[in-house]
Amino acid sequence: MEFNQKEPIYTQIIDDIKVKLINGTYQLGQEIPSRRELAKTLGVNPNTVQRAYREMEDMKLIITARGQGSFITTDMIILETLREEALNAAVSQSIDMLRSFGKSDSEILDTMKRYLERGTSQ
Repeated sequence: MEFNQKEPIYTQIIDDIKVKLINGTYQLGQEIPSRRELAKTLGVNPNTVQRAYREMEDMKLIITARGQGSFITTDMIILETLREEALNAAVSQSIDMLRSFGKSDSEILDTMKRYLERGTSQ
């Protein structure tokens, strides 16, 4: 995992775990690396990973069972919410970019329809 300088490392760790859950790398209920193990793998301070895990616990994204480890939630509603948020963010970002290119909403919609009908990128 490569970190950017624009946002805190702990939020990038959270985002990475969210992506892995959304794309199926992590399954509901799956155990995730321990805090120390992940810190060592990523080459970051264990306190940074601790903060990320604590935030994810607060979000109900992970559950930590003392002496057993940390696990991805088993709550399908949380997964569906993450997917919906990711979809909305991607669409919003795409529309904003196309508008910055001077495209009207109707041009954007027409392009999206054509793209979906073809099933391939343009």
